[in-house]
Amino acid sequence: MQILKHGRLLFLLVLLSSLASAEVNAQFWKKKNKSDVQAFTPGEAKEKEEVKMVSPMREMLNKFNLQLEKGSGFFLYENELTDVSVVRNPRGDQLYIVPIGQESTSGPYHAYSNWFNDLTPTSIYRIDDDSQIVRTDTSSVIYKNSGTVNPFTLRLSFSLNKVDKLRLKTTGERVMSDKEFLRVGVGISSGTLKFTNMVNYQEVDDRLGYFNVPQTKISTTKLFASLTYNAYTFMDFSFMIDAGGGFWKTKASDLNQDLVTYDPFFNVGVIMEKQVSKYFKLYLRPSFEMRKYSLSDEFITTAHSLSLFTIDIGALIKYPTYPRNRHGANRVQMEHVFNGRIYRGRSIFQPQNPRAGQFGQNKKKKVKYGGRND
Repeated sequence: MQILKHGRLLFLLVLLSSLASAEVNAQFWKKKNKSDVQAFTPGEAKEKEEVKMVSPMREMLNKFNLQLEKGSGFFLYENELTDVSVVRNPRGDQLYIVPIGQESTSGPYHAYSNWFNDLTPTSIYRIDDDSQIVRTDTSSVIYKNSGTVNPFTLRLSFSLNKVDKLRLKTTGERVMSDKEFLRVGVGISSGTLKFTNMVNYQEVDDRLGYFNVPQTKISTTKLFASLTYNAYTFMDFSFMIDAGGGFWKTKASDLNQDLVTYDPFFNVGVIMEKQVSKYFKLYLRPSFEMRKYSLSDEFITTAHSLSLFTIDIGALIKYPTYPRNRHGANRVQMEHVFNGRIYRGRSIFQPQNPRAGQFGQNKKKKVKYGGRND
């Protein structure tokens, strides 16, 4: 009887084991639900066109540069008189100009005492015989002056980069590199021309004397387009040729806008640029500029030219290609991938991928457990 009981127990154990094995095999060979597998598969790769690690809008905005420049310099002023006669009366208290040839006729004359910023008529009914007269067709009469200038410039430019030659050679892909080739920009600038001397002087005839300047400050504004060529780059330094030109004018109260004509100006300079980071650069820009204006009515025209020499200190800011990682990754020193996107770990004023020991690199915190931890 005891043996029979043990036999029945063994039979029940074998039967239960067989049933369990069959259930496991049924579950194994059962067709799997694809959606369930995807839901629990970590890091599943998406289609190539769905993977956008960099924002296209950021890539486009990164090509633009905002440039701020503050300059200081000096200028040379020249007023060359043509087709007029310069007259100083015998008492020496009145200087004026008349259309050439009129000095030999009887008055009244079309005379002007101020031809610097306005053609101010002067009542002249008689030219004395002992007046000092210089005709500009026989002598070159040029009034000169000098002064200082302090421009402030705001410029928006667009960067064109060089082709990555190594990638083009190895893979045949035409991909642009990070190295800048050309900048095309537009800008606005304002500044004050402050004359050093209260008079414009000439050297042709001492008896003519000086011309009293009606005002010594002229406020100017200019709109321009620029083209900047990257001539040479060494490490973080770039040397660029920068040329620009456009239109300029003064305040309405400084020059008679009904009589003045402004010639387009031209400016050429050299930019010596230091790259602080991919998104922030500092530069020094010495430059030379030519400006001209003329005052004219139906009788005479007077021409005025300005040669400006300035040195500008500038800063260039670019919109960052990658956003700043706000998920507690402020200690990350390199550009990195996080949740399928590329982020930067530093501000735009720091190198994004600093070299070892580079200034501004965050220091690792030392943790001590009872003793030194070097």
